[in-house]
Amino acid sequence: MSKNIVAFVGENENEILKVSTQMVFDVSQPKGFQGHVINLRDPAWAQKLQPIIDDGIFFAYGAAGIGAGLTNTEGKNIWDAIHVPFLSILGDHPSQIPRNHQVHARHVVNCYVYREHFDVQRQIIRSPQLSMLFPLGVARNPCRDNVPWKDRTHKIVFLKSGGNPEQKRAGWSHWPGKLRTVLEEASAEVLRRSTGDIAPVMQSCLDTYGINLDGRHDVLLAMLSEVDWYTRLARLTKMARALCRIDAEIIGARWEHIDKTGIRAKFRPGINASKIQELFANSKFVVNVTPNFASGIHERVPHGFAARACVVSDDNDCSRSNLSGLPTYFGFDWADPDWEEKLISHLEDSKVYAEEEFQPALDLVNQDFSLDQVFQAMLEIAEVVRMLDVNDATFQAYGRPVEQ
Repeated sequence: MSKNIVAFVGENENEILKVSTQMVFDVSQPKGFQGHVINLRDPAWAQKLQPIIDDGIFFAYGAAGIGAGLTNTEGKNIWDAIHVPFLSILGDHPSQIPRNHQVHARHVVNCYVYREHFDVQRQIIRSPQLSMLFPLGVARNPCRDNVPWKDRTHKIVFLKSGGNPEQKRAGWSHWPGKLRTVLEEASAEVLRRSTGDIAPVMQSCLDTYGINLDGRHDVLLAMLSEVDWYTRLARLTKMARALCRIDAEIIGARWEHIDKTGIRAKFRPGINASKIQELFANSKFVVNVTPNFASGIHERVPHGFAARACVVSDDNDCSRSNLSGLPTYFGFDWADPDWEEKLISHLEDSKVYAEEEFQPALDLVNQDFSLDQVFQAMLEIAEVVRMLDVNDATFQAYGRPVEQ
């Protein structure tokens, strides 16, 4: 069987998909696999894909559903037509682009990094396709030992684009009264809590107002999307404003809504993803804000650890259970009224970390977040799809009505 792997990418803000794809290929190539990247923004992508199809594809994949829904000239899903497993790697909330989580194809697998998103699939979207949980992994940072921690150029780095939460919230004025009230109250409740799942909060608010959207999952997903975006932007803005008080670097776009009068922080434009490892390996503190989940940690956290940097992040259930004992990790809780003062105090502390204090976090990354584990999971999922394909007639018999 051919060992071609095809990764699909599209347009994104800092080429993170292209860079992360190459990191996966760096792991797969020593195992005998040949990686190919198909950019769907390239007008000639189909012509570039065809010779690889002719040679044979072991499996294909794409982040955020990119490439999952491709069809042939007859309108059939291409992965079903050529009997090739396609892994859709999904790390964002399903409410953002629901169609990418509902591809009617037996060879396309939804691979969820976070259980909350997997649960939205099971409970709300219910796509007739295979869905599985998928591990998070990061590459070894080749720059991590270049600069001792005490000599690093960048003290505090917050690498994230923002956005104005109030601009997002202003759009709710067009929603019907009761639904607008649910958006307001669900968002306020999410922001009062520690970082976690927003779906139960939304359901509780709907129940309070006697609204049942079981038959209108389109409306429910739209409301979850609004609450997800607004609360994420609100927390990002809180973090940026807190960091404005100290000598931090905030790197990314869409921070125009922050008042920069008299601030100490520096705002810098976003960087290409290929520069992130080098940046983190020359930073003392990497700051993270976690999206709305509690079952895992955001990739910026292990990326920071892999760079032998200290990491500062809002806590969720997973980080409290797995990171709290690490000497180079500081977690705070949005529900703590003193979170900002504790954060600033920690970041302005003059403590110099010894090199050996970074080893526990580095060991954790090597053990729990290696790209080898990610690639092994890809191989196993592809094997499941192939097995189901070979035995399709047998399995379909279980779904047919019993003959009278």
